[in-house]
Amino acid sequence: MKARSFNPDYRSAVRATVSALALFLCLGSYGWAATVLDEDFEDDALGALNADWTISSAGRGKVSIVNTTDHGHVLQLQGSKTTGEFLIAIRAVSSSSTDLTTQVDIKPSTASSFIWTINGAGSSIGRRRIRLQQAPGSTALVANTVPSGDTTCGSLPANAWSTVTLTIDTVSGTFDVSINGAPTSCTGITAGIQPPFNSVNVMDASNQNWGGTVLFDNMSVETP
Repeated sequence: MKARSFNPDYRSAVRATVSALALFLCLGSYGWAATVLDEDFEDDALGALNADWTISSAGRGKVSIVNTTDHGHVLQLQGSKTTGEFLIAIRAVSSSSTDLTTQVDIKPSTASSFIWTINGAGSSIGRRRIRLQQAPGSTALVANTVPSGDTTCGSLPANAWSTVTLTIDTVSGTFDVSINGAPTSCTGITAGIQPPFNSVNVMDASNQNWGGTVLFDNMSVETP
């Protein structure tokens, strides 16, 4: 019987297909990740925030890019402590993922306060956002949303950098908060927020005595 010959190009094509399939299965086991926002401010000029940000304010509060010796360029929030004065710096994002993780480095000064917010969809304003906030004179980081209300997560010391991570699972309707990679009391907290997610905010509230200087860096939003 005459031996059957094989086209070497066919063999190469088969090997390439098998290799591609193996790579696909390998990557699939880890899942796909998408970066929605990755902001370290190093490319931003010092001074006013760039056009990616929208500012809403009343009073003497300020927000700007400054240079630091330990983190390079960062966002500086200088809130007014006068009742009724506020400032909100809004960075638009866009994600319809049901799972989302946002992370930010925060350095509050002594007796300062702030609100960090992720915004999405929901049946009421309280359900459309999760706030991570620190009140004047407190080191406690508190998560606020509907229906769970206020939940004390852990401590953010003054005059030191802390990395805060918020992970949201809208299918289970819960979120987790970690500080410097460690779990906090904010684990499996109920939230009504839903996709699409549309912005992150840095805020000085109009409440009495809220304000002071807070630094922010390495803001990110990612989906699995």
